[in-house]
Amino acid sequence: MKKFFPIIQLAFVAVVVFYGTFCLFRGDFVGAYSTFPLLLFYWVWFVARKRRKNLEKPDDPFSRREGDS
Repeated sequence: MKKFFPIIQLAFVAVVVFYGTFCLFRGDFVGAYSTFPLLLFYWVWFVARKRRKNLEKPDDPFSRREGDS
């Protein structure tokens, strides 16, 4: 199931980006604007949560180290 879940995430983002691009192409700015909260939801729910869990990794450029303010 862990290998299948990123495929679902990728499909979700691809469909939302395609829909937003299609709406912009048609001139439907309300439809294109409505995709922004979905992408923001994806970012907060999956990406930011994963980064918060991995704050202790030294290779993470967004991690806080001792001495940083």
